[in-house]
Amino acid sequence: MATPKIRSANAASTSILAPELPQTDKLKEGRSYEISLVKSENLSKKAQDSIFKLFDENMYDLQKTSSFPYTEQSKREELFDQDARYIILLSPPQSLSSTPIPIVNGNNKKGKAKEIPMDFDYDNLLGFCGFRFDTEETLSSRDAEVVYCYEVQLSIKCRGQGLGKRLLDILEEIGRKRGLDKVMLTCLKSNESALAFYTKQGYIPDEIDPTRINEQEPVDDDEEEEEEEVDYRILSKSSKRI
Repeated sequence: MATPKIRSANAASTSILAPELPQTDKLKEGRSYEISLVKSENLSKKAQDSIFKLFDENMYDLQKTSSFPYTEQSKREELFDQDARYIILLSPPQSLSSTPIPIVNGNNKKGKAKEIPMDFDYDNLLGFCGFRFDTEETLSSRDAEVVYCYEVQLSIKCRGQGLGKRLLDILEEIGRKRGLDKVMLTCLKSNESALAFYTKQGYIPDEIDPTRINEQEPVDDDEEEEEEEVDYRILSKSSKRI
């Protein structure tokens, strides 16, 4: 069940969640790119197609034999859920595509910020981080308030330039500003490069990670049935400043 803090985060505009975005930066090669935050509902059909294509190219082979197989329809429903948000990396920059503009209508005399749909081609998409605000169970009676990172995907043409770290840094800062407990994510064990990346960024097995729980349970010599090994890890990183 969503807590007041989670409901507040879900209701917040992108400009409230990350007032510093959109912003531009440069790749190591010198090419400019833009970082923007957008709600899934404000992605154009072409932008949604581009996001799905990058995900599918990166993950299909890994996931088709895993416990997380997907169809295009099921994955699109997850990717573009109404509560999903995206940190998007585009080159060349397209600032006007995500700029909020004030509108006035009969239901809101003071005006309300409405975001123009973000529209881009696959060739412009360097990468993205998809996330949602939610609660997750813990080993105690209190659920954790979290930013759940669903995807970090980068185009093969721009890997090794620190963009994955940049995406996570922004995501983690959003979680800290909202006063949430942690960032959580699920990663396939077979995706060894991703696991190594998340570990380098300070992510550790969460308290509800099945493998961690199994490793911490005492071994029963009389146990005849072996625990079924899962093919994924649940990782997390605290949002509390140390």
